[in-house]
Amino acid sequence: MNGAGDIREVCQNTLQQQPSVSFIDYEYATPSPAAFDLANHFAEWGGFDCDYRVLPTRAQRLEFIREYIHTYFSLVDESEEGGESSIDEEAEAQRLLAEVDMFRGVPGFYWGIWALIQATISHIDFDYAQYAVVRLGEYWAWRDAMDGKHDVAGKEVPLREQRWAQLE
Repeated sequence: MNGAGDIREVCQNTLQQQPSVSFIDYEYATPSPAAFDLANHFAEWGGFDCDYRVLPTRAQRLEFIREYIHTYFSLVDESEEGGESSIDEEAEAQRLLAEVDMFRGVPGFYWGIWALIQATISHIDFDYAQYAVVRLGEYWAWRDAMDGKHDVAGKEVPLREQRWAQLE
């Protein structure tokens, strides 16, 4: 293990933390980088309504990631002989935060495609097609931000991207 960037986990994407874990919805499990799972976690703060006003700020994401890194390396240290780790947890947290930022649009693509599939096969009374439009819009807004298209075209930066960039 060289650092947080090497962390790979099975991202279930729908589990809640409980004293015991029962895996359900296996179809949502994917072997993914931790940065994707964390980006998805933060993206889901808006719920099905996609209320971007409640997405975590950079400071909130960093606080969560610091705890994640600390806990991860504490558990790794406990399982390995030799005692304390020489890992710079702050550097790892900053690196993982940057990786999460790079993945921030991917959950929109993932859940947007999922919603398109659900729109054709689900019997649940939910407007999956509209949900797909919203979630895929997150992906395209992220792509535009990454490509600098908002700056070049003079477009207003979408609320989700504004909130993601908000420091406090």
